[in-house]
Amino acid sequence: MLIVSSCNGFIRALDKKTGQVRWSYDIHKDGDQTEFHGDPLITENLIIIGTDGKMGHLYAFERLTGAVRWKYRVEWRGLASDVVRSGDNVYALTLGDELVCLDLESGAPKWSFRSSAPPKLFYWPSSPMVMDDRVYFGGLDGIAYAVDARSGKLIWKTNLGSRVSTSVASQGRDIYLGTANRHVYRMDANSGKVLADLPVEGEPRWRLLVANDSLLVFLGTQTLASLDLSLKEVRWSAKTSQDWTSARPYVWRDAVLAGDQSELVAFRTSDGARVWSYPLPGMIRGIGVSGDVLYVGTRKGSIFAFAFR
Repeated sequence: MLIVSSCNGFIRALDKKTGQVRWSYDIHKDGDQTEFHGDPLITENLIIIGTDGKMGHLYAFERLTGAVRWKYRVEWRGLASDVVRSGDNVYALTLGDELVCLDLESGAPKWSFRSSAPPKLFYWPSSPMVMDDRVYFGGLDGIAYAVDARSGKLIWKTNLGSRVSTSVASQGRDIYLGTANRHVYRMDANSGKVLADLPVEGEPRWRLLVANDSLLVFLGTQTLASLDLSLKEVRWSAKTSQDWTSARPYVWRDAVLAGDQSELVAFRTSDGARVWSYPLPGMIRGIGVSGDVLYVGTRKGSIFAFAFR
């Protein structure tokens, strides 16, 4: 089954082989919310995803039927972060820069933790990451936080001097974040100490991706870059003539995939050379892989399935 969320306020489950709709849900009936931006959490029985607009919800849908198991309302702007899990808890970051912890099965709130950013400061937020009973996230206040995953108690915080503009990624005991003043940081997950600071050509954006021995990141609107994990150098960068529109880079086989306003592009992971590209009618938003099939979604609502042999 393929899960598709769209900018017209619907989430749908499609048959992966035929594209037939198995179930759908219209979020407009629950309030003035319009879109989905974060990656969902998919468990054995549930699909948990956030919505945004003038308000939003964190929803838990039954995977087989689309029935709403529970929904958690967020009054201001909603949620645009990825949803992550640790044991029986799920976590997401609201557009008000508040990290919320809910019970996986019931949606009951357990705790919340808010950054020191001014209220209603509107930027796209970081997405949190869970590792070893800690939740890490970067705040709109320019501070990286580590909190206890069970209690929400602050463990450490590190001021990076500028709004955190990316998700948190990890490799071993290191975590990575990018900031709006064009820096990418490698930090010690235990203490929050900055281990490396790499100035880059553009603002790091959206979701970071660790792939093998590289960190993949969008820099500004038109550059995709591969950084070495020690953050000593930029290994390669590739540019597009249009703005990147996919939520993050994706790795498939030996290629890095990214989408812009009309084209899906594959770059060689080792040196960034363009391997192939494919034009599509519409702005590319989501990319997914299942077996040998590549799925691509556009802002117009179309889904394309590619079988590469």
